[in-house]
This record gives sequence, C-alpha cells and structure tokens, in this order.
Amino acid sequence: MGIWDHDSYVIKQKVLAIGRKYFIEDGNGGRIGFCHQKAFKLKEDIRIYTDESMKEELLLIRQEQILDFAGTFAVTDPKGERVGFVGRKALVSIIRDTWKIFDKERNEIGRVEEKGGFLAVMRRLISILRFIPKTYTFTSNGTVIAEARQKFQIIGDTWYLHIHQGGKVDKRLVVTAALMMDIVEQQRGG
Repeated sequence: MGIWDHDSYVIKQKVLAIGRKYFIEDGNGGRIGFCHQKAFKLKEDIRIYTDESMKEELLLIRQEQILDFAGTFAVTDPKGERVGFVGRKALVSIIRDTWKIFDKERNEIGRVEEKGGFLAVMRRLISILRFIPKTYTFTSNGTVIAEARQKFQIIGDTWYLHIHQGGKVDKRLVVTAALMMDIVEQQRGG
C-alpha cells in the first residue's frame, strides 16, 4: 500500500521543537511522513518528507503571495507536478474556519468547514474555550468525503483524519488541508 492510499491518518505536532514539526502516521500508527515549517518566512514554504532525515520529499506546500490574508497554498509533488491548492476563506473563518480545496486547474473540488457554529464563534471570543477540541468536515459535491477530529491536549496538537472511500479528491490535498488548518491556527495563536 502506498503512502497516500490509506483511509486514516494521524497528524501529530512534535512538542518542544524549534519551528513547527509534525509527524504523519497511517491509521495503524506507522510513521509515513514528517513535516517541518521553517520559522520566520515571509511566504510559507512547507515540506513533507518521508522522515526526520528530510532527505526525500513527498510534498511541497507554498504560499502563493506574501500578503495573502486568506492564505492560498500551492501543493506540488517532488517532481514539480501540481497536485492542487488549498486555501482559507478569511472572512468566513472569522466566525468558523472554512477552507477550500482546488484541483491543479484551480477548480473548486472540495470544502472544509469547522463543526459547531455557536461553539466556533465562542472559541474566538473566549480564549479558554480554544482548548475544546475541534472537528472539521470535508465535502465534495455535497457529499462528506472526510472528517478531522482534534484530540484534547494541553501542549501540541493531534488530529485524526478519516477519509471515506469513493471520494474523488486527491488524498494528498485532504492531508495537506488538515495540516495547514493546524499550522495557520497555531500562527493565529489558537
């Protein structure tokens, strides 16, 4: 089975690290990827590698513009082939985190939304509520294709991502969207 053929992934933030680092595991706990976000970059340039040696890249995630309030990220494979894009809907995300997933031609093929409308708003207003775990629903053409659940932890984040069979969205984009949601949320102080 290939790295991107799984139906379940776990994304774990490495704690006590310089910069943001994440491990990506398959549903059985096997490590299949490592992500390192370099600190102090004007434009995000995030890489997913096979492991902590950072010798073999799996995906490159690059922010398109320096002053992109929404945050649109191009996703490419190591050969430079475009996989697609993930982008945060900035104004809607003030109330409830919302992301879009685009194919390589920039056609919208999916949407990611934070569950819990009232609770989502309250999380933004009352800082202690940020510790309540979040859940996101991924949809494509009105059908739920995946779900991401955050595990309660005081330090570091862990996300459980389950991708439903039969979805037509590239799993690399689903995993990237889940990862970027956490990275952007951490930058906002959440």
